[in-house]
Amino acid sequence: MRVRDHMLLSTVGAALLYPWFGRRVAAGWAGSVLIDADHYLWFVANERRLDPVAAVEFFNESQPPPATSVRWFHSPVALSIVGALSLKSRALRPVFLGMAAHVALDTYHDARMERVRKQVLRRDTYTCQECGARDDTVTAHTARQPALLPSYRLSNYVTLCGDCHADAHASPPRRRRTALRVVGGGR
Repeated sequence: MRVRDHMLLSTVGAALLYPWFGRRVAAGWAGSVLIDADHYLWFVANERRLDPVAAVEFFNESQPPPATSVRWFHSPVALSIVGALSLKSRALRPVFLGMAAHVALDTYHDARMERVRKQVLRRDTYTCQECGARDDTVTAHTARQPALLPSYRLSNYVTLCGDCHADAHASPPRRRRTALRVVGGGR
């Protein structure tokens, strides 16, 4: 799930919980948002650049690093450490709950996206909708996405080969073939 989506959901959650928990919701909000700092730290360590804009562009490329490589703070070990510390320190409890909520949202989103990817690939018969390729690089691409919150509608996804997928993520987009078409409904 995108950072801006986490920020929106965390902010709404904190606002809804504020009447019961007061200022303590700020720590939960911080835990749920700042957990994504691991992505930026991975970028700095591996790309040796401090540019946050470049980091966002990097993670929006067609083949970003696997989630397990960049989600250090999302790991069961990190959550267990913060969870254990929160048993001793009341101040850390909302931070832990915020981190756990973030990971739960990521888990839900990843499961939904995996189902969508499989359905899109089947719908498009594992064929690139741009050039017609049928190779092992064919993948589901998010052709349209709302500004906030992810969409799991099949009509927002298209199947592309690796080269066409890289073209679709290029900034500005490269088009060496015909324009992408977003396929509606099932086949």
